[in-house]
Amino acid sequence: MITFAEKNQMGKRIEFIDALKGFAIFCVLWGHSLQDLRNEADFFHNQVFAFIYAFHMPLFFMISGFFFASSLKLGYKEFLLKKSKQLLFPSLIWTVFYVLLDLAERIYHHDTNYMMSLHLLIPSYHPLWFLTELFISYLLVYVCMKIAKKAWVACLLSIVFVLFAPYCRFQNFLLPFFWIGIYLKRNYQVIATFSTKILAIAGVLFVVCLLFWNGDYTIYQSPLILFKIRTLTYNFSNIDIALFRFFTGMTGSVFWLMLFHKIYQGNRYFSVLSTVGTYTLGIYILQKIILETLINRMLDFSDVNIYIYNFLITPLMAVFVCAICIVLMKFISKNKFCSLVLLGK
Repeated sequence: MITFAEKNQMGKRIEFIDALKGFAIFCVLWGHSLQDLRNEADFFHNQVFAFIYAFHMPLFFMISGFFFASSLKLGYKEFLLKKSKQLLFPSLIWTVFYVLLDLAERIYHHDTNYMMSLHLLIPSYHPLWFLTELFISYLLVYVCMKIAKKAWVACLLSIVFVLFAPYCRFQNFLLPFFWIGIYLKRNYQVIATFSTKILAIAGVLFVVCLLFWNGDYTIYQSPLILFKIRTLTYNFSNIDIALFRFFTGMTGSVFWLMLFHKIYQGNRYFSVLSTVGTYTLGIYILQKIILETLINRMLDFSDVNIYIYNFLITPLMAVFVCAICIVLMKFISKNKFCSLVLLGK
C-alpha cells in the first residue's frame, strides 16, 4: 500500500486533499451565492454565511502552505516567474477588466466620479484579491525561509512583519494559516497516527467557537490594523476578535483536514469532489464574472423564505456555477494563450 509520503515523493496527487479543495471551493461558491443573490440583505448576519466564513479562507491558505515545500527548490527567478504566472498575472489581468467595466458603467449611468474605479487597483481591493494575497504569502515565506534558513525564525519574522506593516489586513489574518499548512505537511506522518484524537479535539473546539461566532468577527467587519500609516499611530483594538478569529479558523481547518483524511475512501461522491478540487483556481477566477457579476444582477431572492434560500437555492446555485466554470475552463484551456492570460495556466 502506498503511503501519504510515498505518493508525494512520486509526484502523485493526494486525492483526499483534492477532495478537501473541492469541498472548500464549493463553500466559496455557496458563501458568494448567499452574499450576492439576496439584494440589500445583511448577509454578514446570515448564520450559514457566518459559518462558512469562519473557516473557508483559512482552510485554503492552510492547503496552500501544505504544498509550499516544492517552491523552496526553485531559484528566485524561477519562483517569481512561476507564481506570477499562476497567481499574480491573472489577478492583474482581471483587475484591469473590472476597472474598465466599472468605468463603462459609470459613464453609462452618468456618474462622473471616475476615480472611484481606480480603487480596484489597490491589492486588497482587487476583484480577485485572494490570488494577490496568496502570491504575497508565497513570496513572504519564500524570502524569509531563504534568509533565515530555520523555519521557526522565518515564521516569526514574516508574521511580525505583517502584523505591523501597513496594508496587511488580510495577510496578518491569513499568513499564519499558510505556516500551519507548512508545519502540518512536515509532521503529517506523526499527526496521522493521532488523527482520530486530533479530529475529535479540533471538532469539539470548533463547535464551541461557533457557539460564540458571528459575521461581525470576519476580517471584513473587524480587521486588525495595528499600525495606522496616516497618523503614524498604533491601534490595538480588535486584538481579542483577531485571536478568536484565528483560533476558530485554525480549529475549523484542522477539523476538516482530519475529517477528510479519515473518511476519504475513493467512493464516487468523494471522487467528484477530488475532480472539482483539481480546478479550484479556475473556478475561483471564473465565478467572479459568472456568479458575482452576471447572475448577481439577474436574480434576486429577497422574498424567498430564508431556510429555502440558505439550504436549497444557494447550494444548488453553487453546484450549477461550479459545473459551468469547469466546462468553460476546459474550453479556454484548448488555447494556450487564453489559458495563461485568463486562468494562470
